[in-house]
Amino acid sequence: MVKVVCTYTLSEEQLGRIERRLGDRAEVIKVKDFEKAGDVLAQARVLLTNQLKIDQKDLEKMENLEWVQCVFSGINHFPLDYLKHKGIILTNARGVHRIQMSEFIVSLLLSIVRKSYHYTKAHLAGKWDPVKIDELYGKTIGFIGVGAVARETARKLRPFDVRIIGVKNTVEGVEHFDEIYGIDGLDSLLEQSDFVITLVPLTDETEKMIGKEQFRKMKQTAWFINVARGPVVDEQSLIKAVKEGWIAGAGLDVFEQEPLPENSPIWGLDNVILTPHIAGPTPHYMDRLMDLFIDNLEAFVEGDTEKMVNVIDYDKQY
Repeated sequence: MVKVVCTYTLSEEQLGRIERRLGDRAEVIKVKDFEKAGDVLAQARVLLTNQLKIDQKDLEKMENLEWVQCVFSGINHFPLDYLKHKGIILTNARGVHRIQMSEFIVSLLLSIVRKSYHYTKAHLAGKWDPVKIDELYGKTIGFIGVGAVARETARKLRPFDVRIIGVKNTVEGVEHFDEIYGIDGLDSLLEQSDFVITLVPLTDETEKMIGKEQFRKMKQTAWFINVARGPVVDEQSLIKAVKEGWIAGAGLDVFEQEPLPENSPIWGLDNVILTPHIAGPTPHYMDRLMDLFIDNLEAFVEGDTEKMVNVIDYDKQY
């Protein structure tokens, strides 16, 4: 029997799904405190975790650990060098965010062109303050990163008659995209796009990949949207770009430091729509993750790890 240590409180229904699929081939054990967990850590071969900070010393107690399933997409809070050295498989939740994040992005784009943020503020201030609105029709939407969320967003945007372009590591045709560029085509995407949307994982290569040079290449009428990770963007350059009108505005769900400090100048920028890292959560999140985890768990139990999905390449960090 494969013992699974879980730091997340699974519902009875979710535990039942695991039991129905795996039977007595796997046992899930809830652990709240690694300091008090005792021998169960040494016995476990699998860790299912929602912890935002993972200490190497805790993982070292799991001497038989072979696989870690992270419930998030981001894996930068793990001691990656240690996991790689130990040959431990790490999988993430890539794709679980596809529905809710695509809905968030579409709603944000519509909010920008229809000036919803302006009218909400006017309503709260008790002001009748009509301003001209715009439309998505005919706009060019540029995605930096063309993974599951970008592809689902593109599918949802198709009925608005927009042009959709993207940048990814491998140049290939992608459904619902009009054009795909390699990373050397980033400048072209920035120059063409009315909306630039970042959806790349945070790695050594993508950290601060968007800075002064990139904002200078964007249209003055363009909006920049970050729903990836805060450190993908040079925040000081973004603040300068928005303040000085290099770009029209920004929609930000992620930041270099979270929660965003009270003294951050971002709070006072009228042409920034700010949300507190809420694009990904949904009441259906863990149910969707269970689909992925249970498939992977069965492959793991059967010794067929080649069938496991969302396996992190430690060299690429995604």
